[in-house]
Amino acid sequence: MTTKNRIGVLAIAISLVAMISPSMAYAKSAPLAEIAGIPVTADTQERAANKEKVWTLPSKCNDKQAKILFKAGFNRPGLLRGAWAITWRESKHQSLTENSPWYSGALGTWQIQTSAWSGRSWWSRAAMLDKYQQSVIVRKYFLKNGMHNWGYGYSQKKDTWYVDAGMYYSLWGSGLTYSWVIAPFNTGWGLFPKKCTPEKV
Repeated sequence: MTTKNRIGVLAIAISLVAMISPSMAYAKSAPLAEIAGIPVTADTQERAANKEKVWTLPSKCNDKQAKILFKAGFNRPGLLRGAWAITWRESKHQSLTENSPWYSGALGTWQIQTSAWSGRSWWSRAAMLDKYQQSVIVRKYFLKNGMHNWGYGYSQKKDTWYVDAGMYYSLWGSGLTYSWVIAPFNTGWGLFPKKCTPEKV
């Protein structure tokens, strides 16, 4: 076989490989089948499978507060870590009562002010002193409207927290807000046990 013929055969072989083995990007987007006339691709299958996965707490997590918060609905990585940091800042994860040396009119691990919220249907002293029940209440009644009562906001889309002191801390000034709200939150954020980070399975 002449050199010219060998080059021709090689070119044909490369063309056949390219036809048989398309790029991965194309392979994932190429229709695999049709359901109700709609093409189904590897991409859509992957996204659907990911939606079916649920957040779970790793079995190696042995932190009581992380377990309570996760069970109460703080079940995404950023959401759980931020809730853990706030409750660490507020109470060091203790269910504080009127007998606490730091008592300022607020109860529980989340330190919900009795004078401000005791008239609500969900409020009771027993619920405020139960770590799980109080966390469920915060998740249900406060998170959807932002967490500015604790000086922070939460983005569901990004699963991130951001400073949102607003009217609740506006009279404190930036110095006190940083010292009492932001800095201790950052400390709690850093102390979060990373082995308790939720995973999708």
